[in-house]
Amino acid sequence: MSVIGKVSAPRRRARLLVAGIAVVGTLLAGCGGGQPAAPAAMGSSVGAAPTGPADPNATLRFSFGTDASKNYDPATAANQFVNAFLLPVYDRLFDIDAQGRVVPMLAESSRLSDQGRTLTLTLRDGVVFHDGTTFDAAAVKANIERAKTTERSTLKPDLAVVESVETPDPRTAVLRLAAPSASLPALLADRAGMMVSPTAFGNPDLDLRPVGAGPYRVVDDQPGVQVTYEKFDRYWNAAATAGAVRRIELGVQLNPETRLRSVGAREFDATAINHDQYPQAATSGQQVLVKPGTGAFLVYLNMAKNPPLANPDVRAAMAMAIDRAGISQAILGGQCTASPQIFPDGYWATAPDPGPDASRFDLAAAKQKLAEAGFPQGFAMSMTVVNVPPYSAVAEAVAGQLGQIGITVDLQIAEPAQVIAGFTGQKSVDSYVSQWPGAVDPARTVASLYLPGGTFNPGGMRDPEIVRLAAQGQAAPDAAARAQAYQQISARAVDQHLHLPICSSPALLMASPKVRGLTTTIAGAPDLRAVELVPGA
Repeated sequence: MSVIGKVSAPRRRARLLVAGIAVVGTLLAGCGGGQPAAPAAMGSSVGAAPTGPADPNATLRFSFGTDASKNYDPATAANQFVNAFLLPVYDRLFDIDAQGRVVPMLAESSRLSDQGRTLTLTLRDGVVFHDGTTFDAAAVKANIERAKTTERSTLKPDLAVVESVETPDPRTAVLRLAAPSASLPALLADRAGMMVSPTAFGNPDLDLRPVGAGPYRVVDDQPGVQVTYEKFDRYWNAAATAGAVRRIELGVQLNPETRLRSVGAREFDATAINHDQYPQAATSGQQVLVKPGTGAFLVYLNMAKNPPLANPDVRAAMAMAIDRAGISQAILGGQCTASPQIFPDGYWATAPDPGPDASRFDLAAAKQKLAEAGFPQGFAMSMTVVNVPPYSAVAEAVAGQLGQIGITVDLQIAEPAQVIAGFTGQKSVDSYVSQWPGAVDPARTVASLYLPGGTFNPGGMRDPEIVRLAAQGQAAPDAAARAQAYQQISARAVDQHLHLPICSSPALLMASPKVRGLTTTIAGAPDLRAVELVPGA
């Protein structure tokens, strides 16, 4: 891995940052065993969408802060923020509406039978992929089998329950399941349900020139710089995007200040902003959109590489040393609710009471806990983070706080692609500070973070209780039973400190006054499929 910042400089910045947080008051409480302070109230959306007719020939210029533009293959893309680039191109078998309900998309209807072990899909007629290939049951079968068997597939956990796909006729796909799966329809509304043209499977550049059945097709790609989309004239649901822009230029800009200024200067029409930028954006005269989601900032752990991290008492000490509320206030502008859980407050999968000490911040107690776990002198570990604020600042704060209880952190700050490859691919790093963007269903979060084979469980950690509860949640006969299972999983993850959540947050977008229809998915990805530009607004 090419390291941009390592050891000494980040550690110095981390110590300064820890000192800065102490001024807020939360670290001072930690010296005496206090509880985290309450975070600032979450901001609300600012400005109203414009009225009047949209320009159907307009170009939307959107600036994105994560370089996920180097692999557009839904089956193999490892970057958790890649959906912003995929959604314009790939329609899915299902969609999820603003109320969080699974609704039809390429599958116009579905039916569960055989005690939940058979999912029958009736597919839309008249749908074609961008290369002219017909979308049919054979395409569904080919996509699911490819995602289940491709060596680098990141979708294997989502589709593990699917044993086979039958195609009795071109408009019917029958999924035979190994066990009931209450989450499968929602997962098929995400990347597992994104349909790639089977004709394009063998394209050597499929990862850069995607071929889907969505409203836009890629016409130009400059990895790490910009992806250009144009409307697909044969899109099956053209009425839904009739007023949407003709062209999308999705640019990559890692510097958040540059992104924010570019919207104010009308160089871009919209962007995703960081949480600490909310006050500045809210007084800029632009629209600010605050979209609830299921994302969280956290420290991902590889619990197999470094022996101390396999010890739950060590992880408990680490969790107690992290000042969640202080990080939210000092680094994230108070726009991130401190929480030890991966799910946000008020979400149906969130444990109502994860325990009295779950959010405890106490450096003295953390140091004692580490000694009782057998590491009175601490230990050394590696940590990686992208060279993008606020992630790097959060990592520096965490590294500094862990240093105060004797854990020496080798903090490596690198380019996004290198960071992802090092943690999930090469599995060469002990920890990774980032943001889980959220998921369409808690089963996706659990599979990705807490089950063996999950993309963000590189050490293959297996907690028998979570494995049992995950199966119970999938087989649950109703919503109440599902909620109980996932709430117990969340509480178990907190109790065992399986990864270290810091805070949960909404998605924040900034747009010029002429933008209409910009939104995000429940997983926090900007959704540009139906954006309109109103001239003169």
